[in-house]
Amino acid sequence: MYSTKSIAKFNRKHGRCVRIAFFSPFLTVAFLLVFLFAWRPIGLTYLLALTKNVALNIANDKQRILDDDLHLTDKGWKLNGIEKEHHQVLCKKYALSWSKSKATWLTILTNDDYAIPLLVLGHSIRTFSCQKNMIALISKDVKDETRKVLRKVGWTTRLVEEMDCDWIERKLRVDPSNGGFFQIRPGRRIKGTHTRLHAWNYTEFLKVVYIDADVMLLTNIDELFDINEDFAAAPCFRPGILDPCFNAGLLVLRPDSDQYREILELWGEITARDTCLTDQELLNIFYANVGTDWKFLPYSYNVRRFMFRPLSAFHFVGSSKPWISKCRPSRKEASQFQGPTLNVEEMAVIFWKRFYKLLATYSLETWYQSTKFFRREQEFGNIRFANCLNMEPKAYRSPLMEQVNDTDKR
Repeated sequence: MYSTKSIAKFNRKHGRCVRIAFFSPFLTVAFLLVFLFAWRPIGLTYLLALTKNVALNIANDKQRILDDDLHLTDKGWKLNGIEKEHHQVLCKKYALSWSKSKATWLTILTNDDYAIPLLVLGHSIRTFSCQKNMIALISKDVKDETRKVLRKVGWTTRLVEEMDCDWIERKLRVDPSNGGFFQIRPGRRIKGTHTRLHAWNYTEFLKVVYIDADVMLLTNIDELFDINEDFAAAPCFRPGILDPCFNAGLLVLRPDSDQYREILELWGEITARDTCLTDQELLNIFYANVGTDWKFLPYSYNVRRFMFRPLSAFHFVGSSKPWISKCRPSRKEASQFQGPTLNVEEMAVIFWKRFYKLLATYSLETWYQSTKFFRREQEFGNIRFANCLNMEPKAYRSPLMEQVNDTDKR
């Protein structure tokens, strides 16, 4: 047994050890601080400044991304301006590897409602592209006057049979009310949208770049004609969002009459057994199963809904179509816009700026004022576009931030 005296001595010694162990870190830090102040005052100042800068960089990370995007946007806009002004010189300098007579741009028009965007598309192709072959497959519902103005802008019109879900159901004598799991609701059916399938039957060309009427080129994309694969298309969503489908608004294809027949056969088989699919769904199923040589294009060739960089072509999908919007910039406001485009609303301003210009370039003013799309009060009035939209001009949003938001919405 330990004596009372021994225990007291141990407690005093143990207590000192605990106190020393407790105060040791503080003494070490204090010693280092005294050392830094006494011997390295510059080092301490730098350490504090570095800590402050790190904290500021973390707090301002979004602004740094925004600044980089704005810089990229400005550079892209200036490059587009150079291409626009000197594209003919560039066409002569950089000879294309494919035969111009064996390749073509191709689109469809099944009614007059898309005549205005098709004029803008034709004008943008003539502005930026070295390939001047432009074919518009039109249905019998397109008026003669519309056909004439399309030709003035450079489109060669070819009359074809309009195809859509109503067409295939009539052909197969299928009752649309008995649709299966994939049935398209009547309100969602787009008239004539399957007409683009005719593109696969134009074997007079070695390469076809099909492009929807509501797409607007913002730069030269003639490199699409050099793609070796039989088929290529841009993905449905931007990088960072996983969705293994492609959007049918811009397609690069090698015409093949056998594939044309196979696509129509697949369409008929699915319609008869289940329901009629949209043309985009049909093509995705066909190329998922056929195992042919095809590739995904960069998203920049078919940008939709949000701004994205780089930006080669913008697709006005959904409610973003400028010619049916309740608002549009006046001719004066559009002519004064110098860019760059920072949001979708400003992309609409570019659309109208080009359209107003082509009216004069191709002498189409009289025709345009006779259409239902002409709005004198808006086009010659003083109401600003942003005021009409009942909003302040939207600040540019980084595509990196939009990807996160878009993922949440889906």
